[in-house]
Amino acid sequence: MIWIGLDIATALSEALAKRPVQGPIFFLCSKQTHPLCLDLIDMAEITIPAKHVFEIADGENAKNLDTCASVYQWLQSCGALRNALLINVGGGALCDVGGFCASTYMRGITFWNIPTTLLAMVDASVGGKNGINLGHHKNYIGTFQLPENIYVSPHWLGTLPQTELLSGWAEVIKHGIIAGGKHFQQITKAIPSAKDQQTWLGLIEWNVKIKSRIVDTDFTETAERKLLNLGHTIGHALESWSHDVGQPVSHGSAIAWGLVYETKLAIAIAENPDETKGLQSALFTIVQSLYPRIPFGVKDIPALLDYIRADKKNQSNALLFSLAFAPGKCQYNIEILPETVVQVLNKPIDDSH
Repeated sequence: MIWIGLDIATALSEALAKRPVQGPIFFLCSKQTHPLCLDLIDMAEITIPAKHVFEIADGENAKNLDTCASVYQWLQSCGALRNALLINVGGGALCDVGGFCASTYMRGITFWNIPTTLLAMVDASVGGKNGINLGHHKNYIGTFQLPENIYVSPHWLGTLPQTELLSGWAEVIKHGIIAGGKHFQQITKAIPSAKDQQTWLGLIEWNVKIKSRIVDTDFTETAERKLLNLGHTIGHALESWSHDVGQPVSHGSAIAWGLVYETKLAIAIAENPDETKGLQSALFTIVQSLYPRIPFGVKDIPALLDYIRADKKNQSNALLFSLAFAPGKCQYNIEILPETVVQVLNKPIDDSH
């Protein structure tokens, strides 16, 4: 069940009262979301032992096996059995880790997600992909397991800096390209104020519907769900490379520029390149106005190509991309030659074609 609304405390308390199996409740949070988690527990009038709230690191720093071991040990020390419920309160990385730990602890316990960032609300908390990184390789270890419930409220957006909104907005851009039509027109407009909760309710709802519709048709990502990787092959490579060189960029910034570069790839193979050039120009205008350039040079392209070759969508030696040729016209499993990728990465990115 995905609940989207404003009074999250009431929704949570009502759902907990209706649980068919009344096992213990555990809350997983990060350093940043710990106060939010405690406030929510108070507002929903949930009574749990203090030790049933556990804090892990923020962001990508948490997505590793060491963090998972600490979560497993915490659950075990608190006597968590298979009737336990783990509630993840936090951003995309927190939901990834919490979902992975819940789906593997004792071969799986129930978990709910309460996303507190835009990225988690429109993407990471929805769809049942749970995972951690292997070194700087994104989400190499993971599971497909849906949360029983997800509680999404724009209430949390008011706690975020603009950089966090931008990180999530990149996924909104992606969904707008996939859906096309009025949704693509939406991403050409200014980002709403975090205080405009009614507008955000509508935005979150259509993003969740787009992702949920695709996930429902292809849960384990053998076909159409690969469309949700739009921008992510080059985007993840940029994100991983930035950590390697000690100049980390946000997930959103990496994906936004990944979308731009991958649209350049689409132009190279498009049957109607003028249509794709129109998308690329509009996309470049959006991205360059919101996200700083990612400063890689010619010398960095081999490292980027190594990450692209390691992408999970690839088969054998083939580099497989999901590409957009126009708003609402996207395809998956498109093979691109390595030399074509290098040519696109070598060319300065601008709004020219």
